[in-house]
Amino acid sequence: MHKPSFVLKRASFILLITFSLFYAPGLYAQQPLSKTVSFRVTNKPVDTVLAIISRQGACSFSFAGSPFRGDSLVTFHIANKPVKQVLDLLFSGRIQYVESGDNIILQRAEQVRERNYVISGYVRDKENGQVVPNASIYDHTNLYSTFTNNEGFFHLRLKDKGRQPSVQLTVSKEFYTDTALYVLPGFDREVSLAISPARTVVLKEFIVSDQVEKTWLGRRLLSEGLRRQTQNISKFFADKPVQTSLVPAIGSHGKMAGQVVNKFSLNFVGGYSAGLNGVEVAGGFNIDKKDVQYVQVAGIFNMVGGKMTGAQATGGYNHVMQSVEGAQAAGIANVAKGKMKGAQATGGLNLVGDSAKGAQAAGLSNLVKGNLEGVQAAGGLNQVRGNVTGAQAAGISNFNQGNTTGASITGALNHTGGNMVGLQLAGIVNSTSKDVMGIQLSGAGNISGGTMAGMQFSSLFNYSHRLKGIQFALVNIADTSSGLSFGLLNIIRKGGYYKLSVSANDLMPLNLSFKSGRKQFYTLFTGGMDNDLYNVGFGIGRSFSIGKKWAITTDLLQLNVFDKDWKSLGQVYRFQPLLNFSFTRWLSVHAGPALSVSEYSSGVNKFSERRLSQLLGWQAGISFF
Repeated sequence: MHKPSFVLKRASFILLITFSLFYAPGLYAQQPLSKTVSFRVTNKPVDTVLAIISRQGACSFSFAGSPFRGDSLVTFHIANKPVKQVLDLLFSGRIQYVESGDNIILQRAEQVRERNYVISGYVRDKENGQVVPNASIYDHTNLYSTFTNNEGFFHLRLKDKGRQPSVQLTVSKEFYTDTALYVLPGFDREVSLAISPARTVVLKEFIVSDQVEKTWLGRRLLSEGLRRQTQNISKFFADKPVQTSLVPAIGSHGKMAGQVVNKFSLNFVGGYSAGLNGVEVAGGFNIDKKDVQYVQVAGIFNMVGGKMTGAQATGGYNHVMQSVEGAQAAGIANVAKGKMKGAQATGGLNLVGDSAKGAQAAGLSNLVKGNLEGVQAAGGLNQVRGNVTGAQAAGISNFNQGNTTGASITGALNHTGGNMVGLQLAGIVNSTSKDVMGIQLSGAGNISGGTMAGMQFSSLFNYSHRLKGIQFALVNIADTSSGLSFGLLNIIRKGGYYKLSVSANDLMPLNLSFKSGRKQFYTLFTGGMDNDLYNVGFGIGRSFSIGKKWAITTDLLQLNVFDKDWKSLGQVYRFQPLLNFSFTRWLSVHAGPALSVSEYSSGVNKFSERRLSQLLGWQAGISFF
């Protein structure tokens, strides 16, 4: 006799077999993804294609989130293919499918997304099929960009933000119509694009104002890539809150810098932007293609291709190609080719190409080609070719034995016997016997007998007893310093840092460089030669002591390479972490690697081109002092 447990197990097995026989056809019924469909569509939205599949496959679709753009246009010819295969072709494997009865749930396949992805391919002329070199391909939102090479090929690396249903890329080339391309983010893809030549339009006669890229300074300070981008992309401009850059070609916006209007821009040596709607500060220069609004401050020059509304301050040269409404202050010259409404101040020349309303102050001359309504003050010449409403005054000096709170402006000398809070602007010298909290700006020199807690801008020299701010000049002198000095020679009487070095590196076998400032921050000037090749460069750096005899210096510099006729062959941007060993206080040796990024013209000879194209290099030498 069988046990009860054995009987129950045998009965359960029989019931399972019976259930399988009755319901097996239902279990193996055709699922929605296995059904076949046939259709042909040309340039139809994705939503239309899904509707056709739904109707033929007797199924429905639902979405988890927004996995794709329903209005994207596609072209397909499908003949008796399973629904799953059609969906794979439609979404290129970027969508995963979940079946629930007759319903297919579509959701993004997050597990296959990559943080960075590459869009590459070729750009051709739509009419003749030839490749298009030097075309710009860029992302409107994130400002990633690249160019096609001589074979029309491009390679654009993008970052997946994770929430974008698609990314719009634009192809732009001078004399061609802009072409847009939408791609799904997160996945590598190779594409082929055809762009159409722009239609010829007969224009009425008009006058084109000079562009910053065509000026003498623009041609020498803006790289070929930046100028090419401006030619290709003439209609697209973006607004961004912040830009930082070392030089125009090295910054947070890359080669798209000339297409961006910034709210705040910090340029250590020099910067290049489409325009400004806020504050821009540079150790060397600012170049803006279009309008500038609010505040620009630079150590050497400001150049604006449009209108200037606000304030400019520099130790060298301000140049605005249209009108100025606000204030300009420079050690050498202010130029406004249009109207001027506000104030100009310089140690040299003020020039207004149209009428002026406000005040001018200059050490040498003021020139207005139209009417003047306001005040002129100069140490030399005031000239107005139109009408004058107001006053003209020429002087030599502002002299104050007590404190000054506000602004002192003169063509020659400003002197404050007490403390200075505000702005001192002079064509020759600013002198304050005690502390300065603000800005000293002059054509020749600035002197602070106490603590300098602001900025000194000068073309020749700055002196401060205690420096807590910033100095810009050829020669900067401070008794003690916890601030920054930018110049050819920076003398810190207590705790200064000076190095005269002779070295060899992968670019030139003989180099001479000079460092001056503080260990925490010094400037570097260098020159090198190799037969008929020369380089000249400027940089900044810092020294880290790692022992009594050992130190590490980190140099960041830009080198300009020339041939024997001093024709520019290219630029090298170089980072040099060097290990230093001191034999004595006056003698040390150094060596270390170098990381270089180069830009050079097609005319460089093969030997030079090989060296300029190296990414990794070296340097070794001996230092004195």
